[in-house]
Amino acid sequence: FPSHDTCFPVTILHQTVQYNVNADQQRPVASITKLMTAMIALDSDWNLDRRVMLDNRVGSFLPRQTYTRRELLMAMLVKSDNGAAETLAQDYPGGREAFIAAMNTRARSLGMWQTNYDDASGLSRLNVSTARDLAILVSHADRYEFIRDVSVRTQISVETTGKKRTRQVNLDNTNTVALNKFKNILVSKTGYTTPAGFCMALMVEESGRRYAVIVLGAVDKIKRMATVSDAISNHLYPTAV
Repeated sequence: FPSHDTCFPVTILHQTVQYNVNADQQRPVASITKLMTAMIALDSDWNLDRRVMLDNRVGSFLPRQTYTRRELLMAMLVKSDNGAAETLAQDYPGGREAFIAAMNTRARSLGMWQTNYDDASGLSRLNVSTARDLAILVSHADRYEFIRDVSVRTQISVETTGKKRTRQVNLDNTNTVALNKFKNILVSKTGYTTPAGFCMALMVEESGRRYAVIVLGAVDKIKRMATVSDAISNHLYPTAV
């Protein structure tokens, strides 16, 4: 994979590219993966109150106990919790392998031809895509009311049960800087691994139109945020389509 010393943003308006740099370069996508994970988990079972035992083999911000699927989805979308993502995948009919197969099948059905999923969390460097494909993903994630509602919350609380008492665990959004700066964000997901660099996928609304904003491979959070700010402030404008 190319080194992550450059950002690769693309903004899309009604399938028309407004601005792009290397939008078709395939790269690891880290936790942007979790938007697809949320879509597959929601479509497989809309019973969000069903409780599942946390699988924390890849690490989690939550103590190991049972959680509702709603709580797992919230922890995954807000705090980018990897254990929550793996738990949702394992809970899928047929287990984790079937879940990942469903992720790749959905990607093909959406026309995300340069995308491949190897896990549900994005920890694998084999989870790859392009900015153009991820714009398609964000556009479809935007159709889920649950994802729109949860992914832009700056903080959530999850109830945990200890030996002596119940307490609330507060989880801050990994994208609080962008969410506090821009009030027109409809869907939000960040990502980071060493192979992927610092990534971000957004759906924003400007002048009544929706735009996908994707940044892959920024060298740090500052560069990632600067690229997002430039895209939103200088490249979102209505065109005839």
